[in-house]
Amino acid sequence: MKDLAFQGKWRAYQQKILDDLANLIGDDSLHIVAAPGSGKTILGLEVMRRLGEATLILAPSKTIRDQWAQRLRAMFLPANNAEPDWISHDVRAPSTITIITYQALHAAFSGHTSEEEIIDSEEEHSDGARSVEASKQQAEKARKKIIAKLRDENVRTLVLDEAHHLRNEWWKALTMLKQALGKPTVVALTATPPYDVDPQEWDRYQALCGPIDGEISVPELVLQGDLCPHQDYVHFSLPSALEAQKLAEFRAEVAEFIETLLESAEFKQAILHHPWITQPIENVEHILDDARFFSSMLIFLNAQYVDLPQSTLDILGVKAREIPDLTLEWIEVLLNGVVYTYRDDFEDAEPTVRYQQDRLREIKAVEHGKVRLADPRSVQKLLVSSLSKLSAIVDIARLESASMRDQLRMVILSDCIRKDMLPTGPADVPPIGRMGVVPIFETLRRSGLEVKLGILTGSLILIPAESKVILDEIADHLGIGAEHIRYQQAAFDVGFLSVELAGERSRNIVHMITELFGRGGITVLVGTQALLGEGWDAPSVNTLILASTVGSYVLSNQMRGRAIRVDPQKPQKAANVWHLAVIDPEKLEQRIPLRFGRKSTDRKASDPFDTMTIDLGIDVDALKRRFYAFEGLSFGEPPSIESGFQRLMLGTARWDARGIDDTNKMMERWAIDRKSLKARWHSALHSKRAIARMQETLESNYIPKGLVNWNTTKFLLAQSGTLAGLILTGFFQSLRATHIRTLQQLEVVLFVVFALLAIYCLPGALKASRLLLRNGSLEGRMKQVGTAVLEALHHMGVIRSELEKVSVEATLDQNGIIYCRLEGATTIERSRFLDALREVLVPPQNPRYILVRSSKLWRWKRVDYHAVPSIIGRKREDAIYFAQLWNRYVGDSELVYTRSAEGRLTLLKFRAKSFASAFARKAERASRWE
Repeated sequence: MKDLAFQGKWRAYQQKILDDLANLIGDDSLHIVAAPGSGKTILGLEVMRRLGEATLILAPSKTIRDQWAQRLRAMFLPANNAEPDWISHDVRAPSTITIITYQALHAAFSGHTSEEEIIDSEEEHSDGARSVEASKQQAEKARKKIIAKLRDENVRTLVLDEAHHLRNEWWKALTMLKQALGKPTVVALTATPPYDVDPQEWDRYQALCGPIDGEISVPELVLQGDLCPHQDYVHFSLPSALEAQKLAEFRAEVAEFIETLLESAEFKQAILHHPWITQPIENVEHILDDARFFSSMLIFLNAQYVDLPQSTLDILGVKAREIPDLTLEWIEVLLNGVVYTYRDDFEDAEPTVRYQQDRLREIKAVEHGKVRLADPRSVQKLLVSSLSKLSAIVDIARLESASMRDQLRMVILSDCIRKDMLPTGPADVPPIGRMGVVPIFETLRRSGLEVKLGILTGSLILIPAESKVILDEIADHLGIGAEHIRYQQAAFDVGFLSVELAGERSRNIVHMITELFGRGGITVLVGTQALLGEGWDAPSVNTLILASTVGSYVLSNQMRGRAIRVDPQKPQKAANVWHLAVIDPEKLEQRIPLRFGRKSTDRKASDPFDTMTIDLGIDVDALKRRFYAFEGLSFGEPPSIESGFQRLMLGTARWDARGIDDTNKMMERWAIDRKSLKARWHSALHSKRAIARMQETLESNYIPKGLVNWNTTKFLLAQSGTLAGLILTGFFQSLRATHIRTLQQLEVVLFVVFALLAIYCLPGALKASRLLLRNGSLEGRMKQVGTAVLEALHHMGVIRSELEKVSVEATLDQNGIIYCRLEGATTIERSRFLDALREVLVPPQNPRYILVRSSKLWRWKRVDYHAVPSIIGRKREDAIYFAQLWNRYVGDSELVYTRSAEGRLTLLKFRAKSFASAFARKAERASRWE
């Protein structure tokens, strides 16, 4: 460790952590959360150096593993030094510094014989990890042997890179190792902590990594100049003609099937004679177990103009006019119950049920024993992997190439290689029928674009033949002789060479191709998200196209992070990140009606929460989910920094063919104006607050209301009437003072009555007035609900910050959306609070406890329901405490345990109310720079 010395200059956040290292690492752990490209690797190496003890570094992939060794040589050792012999890549032969993957440790502890048994998953149907088979005795023997060697080497520091991967099986091996080494110092580094896991899994994660000691967001790093300005763009497209035909055929078959189903008197009779319909009271217990199926039968019969008895509707607590319209989703629920789940209940109608099942199979609307009419897997796959995305990639490459010219450094990430689709010769030009690395490469090669194309995957590397000279120079600089590199001319094009490195030197191949890319030997590089999507360090990337179908929070953020790093060679760098989305034309043109039969008489309420009310299909839905994973610059004026799809400002876009083209052209105009992008970031980053930062909030279009107002009105009217009576009595007194004695008796009676009434109403009026003052506005109501959640979580110990130092803040925007956040708490406390608050506001899943709020204004009665958050409802005493807080801050309610027969009936009515509601409750977590 004495030979190591940092050769560069520390970034602001790195220096702050290093200056306070002694205090931060006091609990034998350092847990840092920072965005991709923020320099976590360098920070981890410096912490390791300062601790000065033998270290085991673990990374999630071989690419990232090799980069640790490269950073160590480049930034901590004299120039041109070869890799020291005290660095090992084999946990079975550890040294002063041992750098391996989590997979390697897991395999070694399991008794696997190979050193690196798991490769990056780059082929379809590969899960990225072969099963590790070994007997328990062999595994125990291997584990003890490895631990003994690590102890002999006196390993006292564990560095966990991209620690969010510890949610996988690997954490077990690491936990055993940590215990065996006797509380070593753990340095955990990640860009994406697993905030979305349940509390038990988070506790496990935190037990290994320690509490979070420092967190820095992407906007903060852009503000400091440690990440470059960047923007997300979406290229929309329609499916190819063949794909559109397949979609139209499937949807036409579905529409025909539904039309026939609705005309089937036999099927209608089968539903009418189901015991839940004929004898609902006797079957309440079964109905409680599956409220959705019972609801689907009622909705179907209502659409068939069957007048349902009120006794049946009373089980759901709804009136006939409140029954929802029959939609494709409700038909799915109904058919799944009839054909599969409750088939035995339709024994008398077996021929009819069998006929419908056969029809569903004929139109391929059955998958793994489940009816899928809206978006079956075949439709999902067709849209997600649409070949129109290949045309979109060519359009983007042409645009960016014309704009950036020789400065272009574009990376395109896909899921699979599809090596078998490489042409076998110059005349072999087969049609391209699937998405993947090779299909993308071939599409670009055939397009005639003047770019330098290359491929970088774990098993296939292609470079332009003209760039061989540059790659040889890079190899020579690394001490790799020509005899260790194998070039082979591509059979299909003399302009390309395949590249392989022999033996141990193969570890350098990613670094070499990355360097070639940085020097301009490749300007458009196609690779897999498995190899390059996480941890790959290529600061020169200024354009990224995400052609991967991955939509998870972690991987989406990691892939996007490849483009936003600063480039020391190009200090003015601004990056474009392109997303691809295919619109479902069948939903767009509404060729399948969304409702059938009788329509609801209720008008659907407008919803300002949704900026894109039209359904564009499942591929766009996946893209919306992806956008919740990261913060970025809005397209609005003035520009802001926030998470979510709404920042693209597409609410007024038209979604016909011409409108899609207009939207793409708008995106293209923004994309080529990189100078304006930097200015907009500068404007958005300078907040009005003294200390700006990312604020995580809950955005909701709903807040508990109405019931408090009814009670408030009732008491205040009563009190007002009483006061009016007293005033009237006073008037009579004045009349008596003028010697009109005949009213004296009436005056006394009225005075006594109204005085007693005033005394009776005073407590209620005071409470109603207090609630009205406190909850009178939407923001006030949200704050009171949030306060009840906060104090309950603090009482349980989930939030440990002092109550005096934390506060609930709520604001209302011009569209009627309420924003709520928790100030003064830690990151995980804010996350737990927002999750719990969201459960209160959205329709129920399956809560153990619910709050029932009812009020009556003379003849009019209203009932509303709210779920007790699952984290609070696990213990009865916590649920009771939350109910008491709710009564204090929000209004009177009754706590109902839903696992009892009576409680399950109440829950059923809760669900039915949410089914029938024309206004959908929505609450989403989002982040804003404020």
